[in-house]
Amino acid sequence: MEIETRLYPYGKREAKQLEELDQWTESFRANVSCAREIEEAIRTYGDGESGALCREAAQSILDRWGFKRTTFVLANTLREEGSYGRFLSEENRQWQKEQYLPSDHENRYFTVDTAGVFLDAFIGQVREAYKALNLLGPEHCQPDSFSSLDYEGKVLVLSPDVLKESYWNEHAMLWYAHDGFGCSPTAIGRSIRCTCLNDEEMARWNRTDFTGVLKEEFLPDWAREKLQELKLNKLQQMSRSEKEQALAMRINLAWDRYEMSLQTLSVSEVIDQIADVSAVWMCRDALLKDMELYSDEQLIFLLSLFDPLDQMRDHLAQEQEADQMEQVNDAIRCLQKELQESQKIKTPGQGGMSMK
Repeated sequence: MEIETRLYPYGKREAKQLEELDQWTESFRANVSCAREIEEAIRTYGDGESGALCREAAQSILDRWGFKRTTFVLANTLREEGSYGRFLSEENRQWQKEQYLPSDHENRYFTVDTAGVFLDAFIGQVREAYKALNLLGPEHCQPDSFSSLDYEGKVLVLSPDVLKESYWNEHAMLWYAHDGFGCSPTAIGRSIRCTCLNDEEMARWNRTDFTGVLKEEFLPDWAREKLQELKLNKLQQMSRSEKEQALAMRINLAWDRYEMSLQTLSVSEVIDQIADVSAVWMCRDALLKDMELYSDEQLIFLLSLFDPLDQMRDHLAQEQEADQMEQVNDAIRCLQKELQESQKIKTPGQGGMSMK
């Protein structure tokens, strides 16, 4: 199957410098063949009178050449043959902007020669087929992951660009980042030591190999269980002081993120949320106070939470309300006792005055 032929990501000049000209040549020949077969598929499945294109057109090419090479050839066609632009839908124009292509004079040899309306329809079919795979992408990740987030201790989404298409599924794309210079967005080093959540394979990837940090709401149940196991094993190996330091850091970072979110609000919006702000602050203060009194089990539990500050605040607020009510009840009982002893009032049923 031609899909197994590796798509070489660089141009001919770079291939010579890297002494990989054989790889470039093999990939180039596959690109040319793919372009010619796209033309044949359009002739076979296209209706010249109506301009319609049967769905089998794109799928027949994807089955043989795969998504990576097919999209590479299509994007190259649009760049090399600018006249096609006026036939493209707005969605396909946006798709074109998202594709990376190396600059290479040889690219002109694998452009698709067909009617613009058919090329637009073919690209649309490829995009629909890719969407149907339901792969994890940028929309499932934290915004600005690459440029601003520390990856250590996070679940990362491996880019499909670095995987064979036979591994395009969530089980192969979700990795837990342990450590490495690449975890920091500002470090010179790019390497990250990771564990695949599916089969616990350990490997080193570069920061650029990941799409970003997965949003918690998109974490599958099977991955959540694996993540808890990994975190538990890691935490059990930490000393008591390391646990306390790690928890304090996570809580303070969570507060910093919350505080930054408030800076985007107007004064009136902050006032409207003052109860929430107070609850978050009280939760932060309560979690950090007397941390040395936590048991190891409690420390491990708090560290295992995705966001201890966010997840604990509602429960802690409820407990504080219950404590306050108990304190009020205690105060009432004490006051009643004092007044009874001083004979200023009598309790109902004992005669005399009663307090209603």
